[in-house]
Amino acid sequence: MGAYKLSRRSLALASMSLAMPRILRAQEAFPNRPIRLVLPFGPGGVSDTLARIIAEQARPLLGQQVLIDPKPGSNGVIATEHVARAAKDGYTVGYMAYGSMVTGPALGQTLSYRLEDFQLLTAIFRAAQFLAVAKDVPVNSVAELVAYSKTRPVAYGTVGQGGPGHILMEMLAGETQGRFDNVVYRTEAAVVQDMIGGTIPAVMASLMPLLQQHLAGQIRIIAHSAPSPVAILPGVPSFAELGLPGMTFQYCHGLAVPAGTPKPVYERLHRDLSAAILTEAVRSRMTPDMSPDITSPEVFTENIKKETTALAAVIKARGITAG
Repeated sequence: MGAYKLSRRSLALASMSLAMPRILRAQEAFPNRPIRLVLPFGPGGVSDTLARIIAEQARPLLGQQVLIDPKPGSNGVIATEHVARAAKDGYTVGYMAYGSMVTGPALGQTLSYRLEDFQLLTAIFRAAQFLAVAKDVPVNSVAELVAYSKTRPVAYGTVGQGGPGHILMEMLAGETQGRFDNVVYRTEAAVVQDMIGGTIPAVMASLMPLLQQHLAGQIRIIAHSAPSPVAILPGVPSFAELGLPGMTFQYCHGLAVPAGTPKPVYERLHRDLSAAILTEAVRSRMTPDMSPDITSPEVFTENIKKETTALAAVIKARGITAG
């Protein structure tokens, strides 16, 4: 009987010895293999460029590669859904688009995820929207554009029904009783080309598709939604300066992991990815309308909640629906 007990004890000890390498591996410091950064955009855009440089700058800090995993489509929803379903181990990080974080929920879209499904890490940047008119439109200011629109509705281009540009123009209409009609395009660059060709008189968009044509005199940027002056556009006022402080707006992109990721893991990701964003290599590739926006996970989460609530109120008041 004693020999039998000894045999069982020996077997148990042997099993523990075999399990030790697995236990030790599980306790190794994070990260011990490459991390995937899931990107909601295709290659070639500003966000793709920023994501790749952030990944490069984060590699020496994390001690592991950060691999870009593009999953474009549905205004960022496909990538966001993928991150929500990923393992809660820190090895899948989501590059979060504003549409999937804020405007989609504010519009009441049917989504398979909620904000609570994510542990937000930090914003990457914030950027404004810019209102521009074609060179042949006989206006030079927002006040003149509003007055002009009251004689005939002014069509303007955006890249989405229910997107930031559309929402801001609805806010302008609500504040001024101007008359504006949203025309949805696939890209902001296509709107600008139609403005130059005389097809559409106005646009509310991000800066870079507009800037060179503005400097060349082909279109005129007449206002922006940033809270402070935009250095590359001296003399172009903010909406707040024009007496429309409620139109101060900056969209953001950010980073997140699935909710339930262990705190030491997401804190490490927050620290090292934030440091990567603040490197000169990343900041120098941001466009002139962008500013880094590093926050704690708690502040970032609270900001997103507040912005979603605020946009939802505008959407309801103006009867905006998603396209």
